[in-house]
Amino acid sequence: MRKTSEYLLKSFSGIFFSIFLPIIVIGSLILFVRIAKLTEVTQMSAGEMLLMYGYSLPTILFYTLPVTFFAALVLTLNKLSNDFESVVLFSFGISPARLVNFFYPLVLLLIALLMLLSLGLIPITKQLTKSFIAYKSMHAVLNIEASQFGQKFGEWLVFLESKDKDSNTLHNIVLYNSKPSHEQILIADMGRFINENGVLGLMLSNGRAYSIQNDKVNQIDYKVMKIYDTTQYKPFTYQNLKDYWSIAKEERKRLKDMIIFIAISLFPIATLYFAFAYVILHPRYQKNYGYLAILLSTAIYYGVISAIAKTSAAASAIFVLLFLATGVLLFYKRVERRF
Repeated sequence: MRKTSEYLLKSFSGIFFSIFLPIIVIGSLILFVRIAKLTEVTQMSAGEMLLMYGYSLPTILFYTLPVTFFAALVLTLNKLSNDFESVVLFSFGISPARLVNFFYPLVLLLIALLMLLSLGLIPITKQLTKSFIAYKSMHAVLNIEASQFGQKFGEWLVFLESKDKDSNTLHNIVLYNSKPSHEQILIADMGRFINENGVLGLMLSNGRAYSIQNDKVNQIDYKVMKIYDTTQYKPFTYQNLKDYWSIAKEERKRLKDMIIFIAISLFPIATLYFAFAYVILHPRYQKNYGYLAILLSTAIYYGVISAIAKTSAAASAIFVLLFLATGVLLFYKRVERRF
């Protein structure tokens, strides 16, 4: 059995990583595109972008690993059946139940890893991401650079020709604010950021203000004008894991997240027997409906869990147990009893 175990492990690991690595690369590229969009409203260094990627990595792993494991298991068993290797193993006295037992340590290890990711790391990294975005949003107004479009100060779009970094003085500033049937344009020769009682503002000097409404343009010349960033930034408070999940008793969304996290973490054990039930077969006498059965079982599992997680934790637990029991029954009837 040792040689058989080594062969199964080598075959499974080769298929697993051939699926897992491309998915991670694609997911990482999509994630970097999403992170790059944040630079439209706030500046980020390469190190900060990598930090944001690190915060999102546990979520990518959590949703990737269960499906990848299931797909790799199906392909491994399919190879055993198509190459008649499973028939040879059974003829040597290795029962299907022993093959299932071989994958149990991998399944339990994966479940433990998924629980750690979902109930431990994901809540922490989500809070760190929100904290980082809140910090960057509050300080974004101070990062307005010269000759760059798409920068904002509160509700105003800002463009400036030059900036004296030593004195933090802005030169030749244009601000634009568009509202329904009402447009405002501010032009100033100079300006600088101010902070009055914790409220960020922009003090403009020697400029003109234009108000365009109902095809009429009103102009005001001014010496000094102050505008303030009225955006409301919600204060961020970090919660430890105990406090984070204790809210699930009162908040339905947090309870739903917990149920879905636990159910997806149990996906490898819930679908283990389905893989063996539909993919272990004699290719000469039986048709292979494995891929169709696997797609349906995955869709049913995720779909039902997503639907009933909103209503009841008990119903979700019952469904997972029934799903597992159905897989065991199908495995016994289609494989264990025949081989």
